[in-house]
Amino acid sequence: MDLYDLCTQTREGLRVELAPLATDEAGRVYELCQDADIQRWTTVPSPYKRKDARQFVGEYTVAAWQEIESGVFSAAKAGPELVWGVGVAGDTPLAGLWGCVGLKRLGAARYEIGYWLGAGARGHGIMRAAVVKVLEAAKEAPLAACEVWWHALVGNVPSARVAKAAGFGFMGVTTIPMHGDAPVWAGVLRYGLAV
Repeated sequence: MDLYDLCTQTREGLRVELAPLATDEAGRVYELCQDADIQRWTTVPSPYKRKDARQFVGEYTVAAWQEIESGVFSAAKAGPELVWGVGVAGDTPLAGLWGCVGLKRLGAARYEIGYWLGAGARGHGIMRAAVVKVLEAAKEAPLAACEVWWHALVGNVPSARVAKAAGFGFMGVTTIPMHGDAPVWAGVLRYGLAV
Protein backbone atom coordinates (compact mmCIF):
# COMPACT_ATOMS: atom_id res chain seq x y z
CA MET A 1 0.00 0.00 0.00
CA ASP A 2 1.36 3.41 -0.98
CA LEU A 3 1.25 5.53 2.20
CA TYR A 4 1.79 8.68 0.13
CA ASP A 5 -1.37 8.23 -1.89
CA LEU A 6 -4.19 6.48 -0.07
CA CYS A 7 -7.50 6.53 -1.96
CA THR A 8 -10.96 5.39 -0.98
CA GLN A 9 -14.53 6.50 -1.41
CA THR A 10 -17.56 7.24 0.70
CA ARG A 11 -20.81 5.31 0.56
CA GLU A 12 -22.16 8.22 -1.54
CA GLY A 13 -19.33 7.65 -4.04
CA LEU A 14 -17.19 10.69 -3.17
CA ARG A 15 -13.51 9.99 -3.92
CA VAL A 16 -11.39 10.61 -0.81
CA GLU A 17 -7.64 11.07 -1.16
CA LEU A 18 -5.12 11.04 1.68
CA ALA A 19 -1.58 12.34 1.20
CA PRO A 20 1.10 14.24 3.11
CA LEU A 21 0.27 17.94 3.37
CA ALA A 22 2.01 20.22 0.89
CA THR A 23 3.60 23.46 2.10
CA ASP A 24 1.16 25.53 0.03
CA GLU A 25 -1.78 23.98 1.94
CA ALA A 26 -0.96 25.90 5.14
CA GLY A 27 -3.42 28.64 4.15
CA ARG A 28 -6.23 26.11 3.76
CA VAL A 29 -5.37 24.49 7.10
CA TYR A 30 -5.54 27.94 8.70
CA GLU A 31 -8.99 28.59 7.17
CA LEU A 32 -10.36 25.23 8.28
CA CYS A 33 -9.01 25.55 11.82
CA GLN A 34 -10.93 28.79 12.37
CA ASP A 35 -13.92 26.49 12.96
CA ALA A 36 -15.01 26.77 16.60
CA ASP A 37 -15.73 23.02 16.78
CA ILE A 38 -12.22 22.09 15.64
CA GLN A 39 -10.77 24.41 18.29
CA ARG A 40 -13.19 23.09 20.93
CA TRP A 41 -12.78 19.35 20.38
CA THR A 42 -9.16 18.96 19.23
CA THR A 43 -5.75 19.95 20.54
CA VAL A 44 -5.13 22.67 17.92
CA PRO A 45 -4.14 26.02 19.44
CA SER A 46 -7.00 28.38 20.19
CA PRO A 47 -7.06 30.98 18.80
CA TYR A 48 -5.51 29.36 15.72
CA LYS A 49 -3.08 31.68 13.95
CA ARG A 50 -1.45 31.60 10.52
CA LYS A 51 1.92 30.84 12.13
CA ASP A 52 0.32 27.76 13.76
CA ALA A 53 -0.74 26.47 10.34
CA ARG A 54 2.69 27.17 8.83
CA GLN A 55 4.43 25.37 11.71
CA PHE A 56 2.02 22.41 11.53
CA VAL A 57 2.35 21.93 7.76
CA GLY A 58 5.98 22.95 7.31
CA GLU A 59 7.54 21.35 10.39
CA TYR A 60 5.30 19.14 12.53
CA THR A 61 3.88 16.97 9.75
CA VAL A 62 7.20 16.59 7.95
CA ALA A 63 9.27 14.65 10.51
CA ALA A 64 7.55 11.24 10.29
CA TRP A 65 7.44 11.37 6.48
CA GLN A 66 11.18 12.07 6.45
CA GLU A 67 11.70 8.96 8.59
CA ILE A 68 9.66 6.89 6.12
CA GLU A 69 11.65 8.26 3.15
CA SER A 70 15.00 7.58 4.80
CA GLY A 71 13.98 4.08 5.91
CA VAL A 72 14.43 4.72 9.65
CA PHE A 73 10.73 4.75 10.60
CA SER A 74 10.17 2.25 13.40
CA ALA A 75 6.88 1.13 14.93
CA ALA A 76 8.82 -0.15 17.92
CA LYS A 77 9.61 3.30 19.32
CA ALA A 78 7.61 6.44 20.02
CA GLY A 79 8.12 9.14 17.46
CA PRO A 80 6.65 11.89 15.31
CA GLU A 81 3.04 11.69 14.23
CA LEU A 82 2.31 10.55 10.68
CA VAL A 83 -0.26 13.01 9.26
CA TRP A 84 -2.31 12.81 6.07
CA GLY A 85 -4.31 15.61 4.55
CA VAL A 86 -7.86 14.50 3.74
CA GLY A 87 -9.21 15.77 0.45
CA VAL A 88 -12.11 15.15 -1.89
CA ALA A 89 -11.28 14.68 -5.58
CA GLY A 90 -13.31 14.93 -8.72
CA ASP A 91 -15.99 17.14 -10.18
CA THR A 92 -17.87 18.04 -7.02
CA PRO A 93 -18.44 21.22 -5.02
CA LEU A 94 -16.62 19.45 -2.17
CA ALA A 95 -13.37 19.07 -4.12
CA GLY A 96 -10.27 20.10 -2.14
CA LEU A 97 -8.59 19.71 1.23
CA TRP A 98 -10.97 19.37 4.19
CA GLY A 99 -9.09 17.87 7.12
CA CYS A 100 -6.37 15.66 8.56
CA VAL A 101 -5.88 12.20 10.02
CA GLY A 102 -2.83 11.48 12.15
CA LEU A 103 -1.25 8.42 13.73
CA LYS A 104 0.91 9.26 16.71
CA ARG A 105 3.49 6.56 17.51
CA LEU A 106 3.35 5.41 21.12
CA GLY A 107 5.99 2.68 20.75
CA ALA A 108 5.70 -1.13 20.79
CA ALA A 109 3.64 -1.01 17.53
CA ARG A 110 0.92 1.04 19.27
CA TYR A 111 -0.54 4.25 17.84
CA GLU A 112 -3.10 6.89 18.72
CA ILE A 113 -5.34 8.20 15.95
CA GLY A 114 -6.58 11.76 15.74
CA TYR A 115 -8.67 13.50 13.10
CA TRP A 116 -10.58 16.65 12.25
CA LEU A 117 -12.74 17.74 9.34
CA GLY A 118 -13.90 21.17 8.20
CA ALA A 119 -17.55 22.03 8.75
CA GLY A 120 -18.38 22.26 5.04
CA ALA A 121 -17.53 18.58 4.47
CA ARG A 122 -19.21 17.04 7.51
CA GLY A 123 -22.11 14.66 7.12
CA HIS A 124 -20.90 13.02 3.90
CA GLY A 125 -18.94 10.07 5.35
CA ILE A 126 -15.60 11.59 4.33
CA MET A 127 -13.86 11.21 7.68
CA ARG A 128 -15.26 7.73 8.24
CA ALA A 129 -13.84 6.62 4.87
CA ALA A 130 -10.50 8.31 5.58
CA VAL A 131 -10.11 6.77 9.04
CA VAL A 132 -10.97 3.29 7.79
CA LYS A 133 -8.37 3.64 5.02
CA VAL A 134 -5.66 4.82 7.45
CA LEU A 135 -6.47 1.92 9.77
CA GLU A 136 -6.07 -0.50 6.85
CA ALA A 137 -2.66 1.03 6.09
CA ALA A 138 -1.68 0.82 9.76
CA LYS A 139 -1.73 -2.99 9.61
CA GLU A 140 0.96 -3.11 6.95
CA ALA A 141 4.72 -2.42 7.00
CA PRO A 142 6.29 -0.10 7.88
CA LEU A 143 3.51 0.87 10.34
CA ALA A 144 2.84 -2.73 11.47
CA ALA A 145 0.39 -1.71 14.21
CA CYS A 146 -0.75 -4.18 16.84
CA GLU A 147 -3.22 -1.66 18.28
CA VAL A 148 -4.54 1.83 17.67
CA TRP A 149 -6.08 3.99 20.42
CA TRP A 150 -8.71 6.68 19.98
CA HIS A 151 -9.51 9.43 22.50
CA ALA A 152 -12.05 12.24 22.31
CA LEU A 153 -13.25 14.76 24.83
CA VAL A 154 -16.48 13.54 26.41
CA GLY A 155 -19.31 15.00 24.35
CA ASN A 156 -17.56 14.84 20.96
CA VAL A 157 -20.28 12.67 19.45
CA PRO A 158 -19.22 13.08 15.78
CA SER A 159 -15.73 11.73 16.60
CA ALA A 160 -17.29 8.84 18.53
CA ARG A 161 -19.53 7.98 15.56
CA VAL A 162 -16.51 7.80 13.26
CA ALA A 163 -14.57 5.67 15.76
CA LYS A 164 -17.48 3.27 16.22
CA ALA A 165 -18.00 2.95 12.46
CA ALA A 166 -14.27 2.23 12.05
CA GLY A 167 -14.42 -0.65 14.52
CA PHE A 168 -13.06 0.82 17.75
CA GLY A 169 -14.20 -0.87 20.95
CA PHE A 170 -15.22 1.59 23.69
CA MET A 171 -13.00 1.24 26.77
CA GLY A 172 -14.55 3.85 29.07
CA VAL A 173 -13.84 7.36 30.34
CA THR A 174 -10.37 8.43 31.47
CA THR A 175 -8.01 11.41 31.42
CA ILE A 176 -4.86 11.81 29.37
CA PRO A 177 -2.10 14.43 29.72
CA MET A 178 -2.79 16.25 26.42
CA HIS A 179 -6.29 17.12 27.68
CA GLY A 180 -5.32 17.87 31.29
CA ASP A 181 -8.09 17.02 33.73
CA ALA A 182 -10.85 16.94 31.10
CA PRO A 183 -12.53 13.53 30.84
CA VAL A 184 -12.09 11.71 27.53
CA TRP A 185 -13.72 8.72 25.93
CA ALA A 186 -11.23 5.98 25.08
CA GLY A 187 -11.41 3.25 22.48
CA VAL A 188 -9.02 0.72 21.01
CA LEU A 189 -8.73 -1.34 17.87
CA ARG A 190 -6.53 -4.40 18.22
CA TYR A 191 -5.41 -6.15 15.08
CA GLY A 192 -6.00 -9.89 15.08
CA LEU A 193 -7.61 -9.83 18.52
CA ALA A 194 -11.18 -9.50 19.71
CA VAL A 195 -11.78 -6.22 21.53
